[in-house]
Amino acid sequence: MAKPPIDRLTPSAGRTSTDEDFRRAVALQVYLPLGLGVLIVALAVGLGLAAGGAGGLSARGMADVSTILLLLPLMLLGLIALVGFAAVAVGVERLVRWLPPRSRQAQRVAARIARKSEDVAEKSVQVIVVPKALASVLGSVWGNLRRGR
Repeated sequence: MAKPPIDRLTPSAGRTSTDEDFRRAVALQVYLPLGLGVLIVALAVGLGLAAGGAGGLSARGMADVSTILLLLPLMLLGLIALVGFAAVAVGVERLVRWLPPRSRQAQRVAARIARKSEDVAEKSVQVIVVPKALASVLGSVWGNLRRGR
């Protein structure tokens, strides 16, 4: 069986809804963040130049502005880490409040399971031990009777 040519497998229409969905996704996931990043950098550079221009475009003024611009991302990351640590602390606190009653419940269930398993073990042992003991006693009595005691 011959394979159909590749041009028969591709749609003949120029644009499909899938193509438009892909273009929209690319615009939202690539171009929008890229454009926002360029806008933020341009704004930061503009603010730096304005602040440097107000102080007389000196090396010290530009160094101060660049130091602030370098510290802003670190401060943002620090804020994100602080929020994360706070969330972990709240989670641990709630876990500590929730855990003791549940552990007492688990201990009660484990003790009840241990008692039931001991009862079952005792009953299953009695099924084996009692007939053996009875057979041993009957064998001993039978032996004594045969010897005449």
